[in-house]
This record gives sequence, structure tokens and C-alpha cells, in this order.
Amino acid sequence: MIGLLKRNPQFRKLWFAQIVSAMGDWLNRIATLVLIGRLGSEGAQIGVGIMYAVEYSLRLLPTTLFSPLAGPLADRLSRRTIMVASDLARAAVVLCLLLIREPEHLRFLYAIIFVQMSLGIFFDSARSGALPNTVRREDLHDAYSLSAATWSTMLAVGSFLGGVLVQKGGTDSVFIADAATYLLSAYFLRGLHLPATPKHPQPFRFADVLLFRDLRRGYSHVKSLGILPILFSKVFWSPCGGYVILFPLIAARFKGGEFNLQEAGTGIGLLFAARGIGTGLGPLGARMIWGSSEAALIRQTWAGMLIGSIGYLVLPFAPSLSIAALCVCVAHMGGSAQWVGSTTYWQRRIDDAFRGRVFATEFLLMTLSFTVFAMLSGVVYDATGDMDLVIWILVSLTILGGLTARKLFEHLPREPA
Repeated sequence: MIGLLKRNPQFRKLWFAQIVSAMGDWLNRIATLVLIGRLGSEGAQIGVGIMYAVEYSLRLLPTTLFSPLAGPLADRLSRRTIMVASDLARAAVVLCLLLIREPEHLRFLYAIIFVQMSLGIFFDSARSGALPNTVRREDLHDAYSLSAATWSTMLAVGSFLGGVLVQKGGTDSVFIADAATYLLSAYFLRGLHLPATPKHPQPFRFADVLLFRDLRRGYSHVKSLGILPILFSKVFWSPCGGYVILFPLIAARFKGGEFNLQEAGTGIGLLFAARGIGTGLGPLGARMIWGSSEAALIRQTWAGMLIGSIGYLVLPFAPSLSIAALCVCVAHMGGSAQWVGSTTYWQRRIDDAFRGRVFATEFLLMTLSFTVFAMLSGVVYDATGDMDLVIWILVSLTILGGLTARKLFEHLPREPA
């Protein structure tokens, strides 16, 4: 991995930007969860399950709404310019969180999250499209594995530090730190040199965006290559959307069984950190077990979902927060293996001119399904008060998704090992 960074200076700049930006994102996420819970407990109008489901959904829905625009722009405009502009705009937006003080401000907090994540989809579409241009084709799997491991490491470190810093210094200090990371990311990206954006055969038209024509072109390109089923792999893992909204409640279970904002911050951070460690180890373990051929990538994609279901199947029996964190770690080892396997597979096969739109299409499908499971999980929890029941329902659906994926992936094209 070190050699990959040494021989690919443009990838190295993209990687540095990822490190600082992702660190700030996870500091921000923990602080936001604590702030939402605090304001909600002081004047809650909805159940705690729905409250966290709404927060998670607002982090996902912008992808659904703006992917039809972000993908085509990433295939036509300077990807570096898009990333730098997104970083600068997000730095300004997160500072607005410093104004959130009262329970009646909760709706504004949700609005800020929505705007922040809306800007993020433009960054992510451009970054995903740019990454293959910074490494050789034979280094692509290593580059994605390193990027996934970096995201996971920052998730682990940022979440844990977020829980500690919120307890020690309050949420405002975390929001300021997050804004600073966006500025530092923009600094690293300003020197990024990428090939000229390929000339696109169709001009950009907003009518194409509104009618999903551009995404349909990317979808048709994937279909013509015979790899369409892999585009739905993350949909099969979408019960994860329900698992993640339960993290604050799982942390609260080991603080006397009643959600307590003053005590749960560190526990929330620990569970998100465990998720980060698992997502970092998953792709590395999958490569050691299965290798990096296309057949191996397909295998780790469906098998990862089944591994993920095992971790959450055991979680309801965890006697302590540390054991619960271990279960989360195992679950997301599988989840990240399927994530990296599926993404690397389709990135190897599609044309550069379609990368932004295919990424946007995949994320659109994923975020819609994750949002549905997050909201349903929140509703079921508030209706029953039984977190274990919610988890077992999600586990059953995850197993079904993995088995369905295995069947659909049988006829995907693959190069010899």
C-alpha cells in the first residue's frame, strides 16, 4: 500500500484530502447525534427511533435527489473543481451548526444536515470518477482497498474521538474542527492534476437531469456490458440502514436501559468506531481469503452480506457494550467486503465517460433502500420498544439479500483468475 502512494502522486493528494475530510465527518456525526438527542429529550415531538431515523435518512436522501445532477456534472466538468468547491461550501455550512441551541431549532439542524450531505454527493461523484485516473488499472483494486481502509480508519478514529471530545468539550468545538478539515481537504486538492474530462457525446441539459435521461444512459451502458446485477449489490445490504440508527439505543442499553444523552456519547462513539474497524479489516481479509480476480470480487460481494448478518444475529445476546462493539465490528467486516468487491468489479469494466453517472445511479438505488429500512426500523422500534425484534427482522432480510445476490451474480462476466 505504501508503494501505491509513492508511485501515484495524484492518488496521494486525493488520499490526503480523504483522510482529513473523513475525520471531520465522523467527529461531526457523533456530535450531531448527541445534539439531536439532547434537543429531542428536552422537547421531543416524536419517538426516539423516528428521531434518529430522520437524521440518517437526511444523510442519504440528498443522494437520491441530486445524483441525477451530480453524476452528469462529474462526467463533464473538472472533477477537481467540483471537489474543491464542495469542500469550501461544506466548511461554511457546518459552521451554521454553532447556532443550534434550543429544542425548537431541531428542524434547522435537520436542514443543515440535508444541505451538507447534498454538497457531499457532488464531491463523492467527482472523487469516484477521478480515482481511476490517478492509478494504473492493475493498481485499481489496491487503490479502492486503501480508500476503503482509510474511510474505515477515519470512521473508527473520528467516531471514538468524537465521543470523547463531545463529553469533554461540547459539540461546538467538534463542529469548528469539522469545518477546518474541509478547508484542509480543499488545500490538498488544489494541486491535484487529472486528465482532461472526456468530451461527452451528449450536451448537458437540465431536462435530461429532471427526466433521469443521463442516469438512464449510464444504466444502459452497464446493462450492455452484462453486469447490471452488480449495480444492485448495495441494495441487498440495505438493512444496514436499520442497524445503524439503533447505535444510540444500543449504547443506552448499557447505561441503565434508558437513553441518557449525558452518558451515551462515548458509547455511540465506540460503536461507530467498531463499525470503522470492521470496514477497514473486511476488504483486507477478503483479499487474503479470495484474492482479487473478478471471480473473487463477485464471491466476496455476496458472501460479505452473509458474514454481516452473523454479527448482528449475535448482538442481542451481548452482555456488555464491548461485546456489542465486537459484534458490530464483525458485521461490518462483511459489509465492507461486499462494498469494495462490487465497486471494484464495475469500475474495472465500465468506460471512463460513464463513471460519474454509474456511481450516482448505484448510490441512488442504495440510498433509497437504506432510507426505507432506516425509517421502518424507527417506526417498528417506537411501536414495540423491542430493539432485539428489530435486529432479528433486519438479519432475516440481510440473509435473504445475500442469497438472492449469489443467485443473480452466477452469470456475471469474469476474467480468468
